[in-house]
Amino acid sequence: MPMNVNSKCLVIGLDGVSQTLLKDYMGKGYLPNLKEILLREYRLNQMDASIPDVSSTSWTSFMTGVNPGEHGIFGFMDLIPNTYKMFFPNSRDVKGPAVWDMLGGTVNGRTSTLYESYRDKLNKPLRSIVLNIPQTYPAMALNGILTAGFVCPDLKKGTHPDTAYNYLNSIGYLSDVDSSKAVNHRDTFFEEIFLALEKRAQAYEYFLKNESWDMFIGVITETDRLHHFFFDAARDITHPNHEVFISFYKAMDEIIGRLFNLFMEQTNGKGLFMTMSDHGFTELRQEVYINSFLKEKGFLRINNQKEYFEQVDSGTIAFGMEPARIYVNLEGKYPKGSVKISEKDGMMQELRNAFKSLADTDGNPVIKAVYETSKLYHGPLKEKGPDLVCVANDGYDLKSTFKKDGVFGKGVFRGMHTQYDAHCILPNSIEIGQRLHIENIAGIVLDYFTK
Repeated sequence: MPMNVNSKCLVIGLDGVSQTLLKDYMGKGYLPNLKEILLREYRLNQMDASIPDVSSTSWTSFMTGVNPGEHGIFGFMDLIPNTYKMFFPNSRDVKGPAVWDMLGGTVNGRTSTLYESYRDKLNKPLRSIVLNIPQTYPAMALNGILTAGFVCPDLKKGTHPDTAYNYLNSIGYLSDVDSSKAVNHRDTFFEEIFLALEKRAQAYEYFLKNESWDMFIGVITETDRLHHFFFDAARDITHPNHEVFISFYKAMDEIIGRLFNLFMEQTNGKGLFMTMSDHGFTELRQEVYINSFLKEKGFLRINNQKEYFEQVDSGTIAFGMEPARIYVNLEGKYPKGSVKISEKDGMMQELRNAFKSLADTDGNPVIKAVYETSKLYHGPLKEKGPDLVCVANDGYDLKSTFKKDGVFGKGVFRGMHTQYDAHCILPNSIEIGQRLHIENIAGIVLDYFTK
């Protein structure tokens, strides 16, 4: 079937923006532009994020349309095989092609089940503009423009081509904000997230108007930063930061309205428009230190003379990586592996039982579900993943630090991710047929261009 080469698609990513909060704020009149969009034959869907619901994994699932067992990103950090040494995966570690590479003819030897199902229909390269998606640094060559989102330590290395970098640099574009300011310099932090939002809108409008493109993806990250530190202000009208929280959402809504109207003008109202998020958010009650729990239960032994995961010592049965990826310390897989392959299934059952019994001081269960990742993930890279993944009940933020003695505590964050409450605004004409998952979005885009 020939490609729909006269069509355009605009995706606005809103990092961490939940379906329930959007619905609440629309009902209160805070988001008139989004409410108006829904009145124009669009609907607000609740959507599932990846497991785990960290941005690196979820955004990669969005852009590739496949699960971590195919794209290979299981979290913000991972371990070098057969060691306890950490590394931070980047764009070069994403094994599946992104949707813009599929459309643009730049898969460069990469493949996936999604790409294989569309490759015969993708017969004319389309141009994409991709702005601020996490897990895209360093910028890889594509048919179009890309500037990376978090983590982007160098705007030049994070942007392709150089002409796009020159423009972004000239306007003082911010890839991210300094979130540490939220703790002791709140006013400065608020100023910075509004400035970053303004620069993002300026860049997005510029590229929309001045570049040729078929697909445009622009992500707003500042919502996630606001949520982590101030989500307790989202609904509490007595909170000292409630008004600035609402003001930021109103500013975001105004920008979405401008981009939507510009897009509708450019496409005579016939383009595919959507907004979506990589996960939802809820208020944080307690942090839960998974490795402290594993130590307490006798599953983990550490050497305090070492750093990070090299602290894992002989006799360890399992250890956790953020946000609750559990790895069985197998003989032959890790330098100090203590569990024989024949013992693995039994140890996994013991770990599942232990996590299901984890409760706070009031007896409230912490863990909603424990997934065996051999069943959770599929694809050639699933063996790279953890052995178990825990998903917490709302309010319990799972952490993997080795530096805490107790199992429970509270840090500087006031908000935490939720896996079940991401959002996606789509035209009513697109039938889902089941509960929407972030892995479905790339296929919806490909359907649109190949229908």
